[in-house]
Amino acid sequence: MRIYSLDEALLVSPDSVYSIDLSRKKLSVLPAELFHFRSLKTLNLSKNKLSSLGDSLSLFTQLETINISSNKFEDLPSVLFKLDRLRYLFASKNDITSIQNEIQYLSLLKEIDLYDNPIADIGTGLQQLKELEKLDLQGVMYGPSFHKFILTSLPHVQVKMDPPCSCME
Repeated sequence: MRIYSLDEALLVSPDSVYSIDLSRKKLSVLPAELFHFRSLKTLNLSKNKLSSLGDSLSLFTQLETINISSNKFEDLPSVLFKLDRLRYLFASKNDITSIQNEIQYLSLLKEIDLYDNPIADIGTGLQQLKELEKLDLQGVMYGPSFHKFILTSLPHVQVKMDPPCSCME
């Protein structure tokens, strides 16, 4: 699958574009032209200045992979929970502190990368994700109790975490 820049994608038929890379564009909002490409399966929005995603993102009903890493998100954008075909969610290096229970609506989700986010609350939605295989919570130190809680809450998931520190209890 070819990965297009937005400028390249605008030169071809919108129905033939399945992957767009908008990383490192200093975006604080999504460009309106992006929404011409309703067949997108992969969208890379990493390394921008985004702190929210508009509801228009839900137009991408075929989206399977989204990368919102290295932005300014404090929560997972709620519009993501409407993308019911999403399989891979990359959201490392933001300022996300909790995982909303609505994540359970992403029933096909296989992998979530939350590396280097100060997650203090994993909620209950992750436990409902039967297809979830990998969860990355590295980059933040947790105490032994929370560490154990996460691992026992998600026994079917390969959870990557830094070793616990008793200094956090």
